[in-house]
Amino acid sequence: MKFHFWYTFLSIFLMALGSVGYLWLSANGRLVTWVPLADFFLMAFAVMRLVRLFTYDIITDFIRGWFVGAEPDSLRGTLGALINCPWCTGMWFALLVVFFYFATPNIAWYVILVLALSALATSLQILANLIGWSAEIKKRGVQP
Repeated sequence: MKFHFWYTFLSIFLMALGSVGYLWLSANGRLVTWVPLADFFLMAFAVMRLVRLFTYDIITDFIRGWFVGAEPDSLRGTLGALINCPWCTGMWFALLVVFFYFATPNIAWYVILVLALSALATSLQILANLIGWSAEIKKRGVQP
């Protein structure tokens, strides 16, 4: 198996960033041991929306375009691969959302709410599209 320096570096950086965030939250008394279930789901939907925004949506295509054609073993190539990976992007955004939820709960909560509502609306739109496509397929299957 090939050793990939930048994947390793960014993984260690993510762990270090998470540790520094944890220590900062702990030192400032902002670390809580319990999150209300509703807030947990709001954060999950907010992360989902951010991942979809940066990984798939047209509005951020210009950001993904910065990494097109980069050498796969370079930092730019690695960042391009990570931003196109929903699992990878999800880890980074989960870390950010949770940190800001604890660090600035009165501000972050409103941003998280807006992102979560946007994710819910996107999910409902996708569901409506699937139902519509399913109905069209069934309708065409019945007609000769």
